[in-house]
Amino acid sequence: MNKGIFISIEGPIGVGKTTLASILNKHFNAILLREIIEENPFLSKFYTDIKEYALQTESFFLFNRIKQLEDAEKVLHKGQNVVSDYNIIKNLVFAGLTLDKKQFHRYKQVYNIFVSDLPQSDIIIYLNYNTDTLMKRIATRDRSFERQMDQNYIDTLRKEYKYYFDPL
Repeated sequence: MNKGIFISIEGPIGVGKTTLASILNKHFNAILLREIIEENPFLSKFYTDIKEYALQTESFFLFNRIKQLEDAEKVLHKGQNVVSDYNIIKNLVFAGLTLDKKQFHRYKQVYNIFVSDLPQSDIIIYLNYNTDTLMKRIATRDRSFERQMDQNYIDTLRKEYKYYFDPL
């Protein structure tokens, strides 16, 4: 039996990852892997005090994504396609922005240990928009924990994504 294809979509907050993942999921009759956001108990506190809640927030996301990818690996081996509205590299993008240098170093060590055995995307689709458009989209979807989103944070996040995804 052939292994399924794993497609992930990545980009900054509000860029349309989940929308595109849903469209591709229907087109390819795939399993949809959606990022767990609202379930993170630290996220609302994170946006009010990033430095204080960064490690807890990023750790929660990392271990939830690890579990999702372990589950995805099982269906990929059965030949089923998987479309995800995130790529695991997202953890390094956000942790690099929010953790201090010492925390990031430790976080990256844990990340590398767990991620090395996880399924890697066959295709990564990277989306990006300008900061003003992202801010409008974030406001339109009106998630309570995103209402106080700082435009500078989104702009810095866009730049961090460009570091990881834009060609040299």
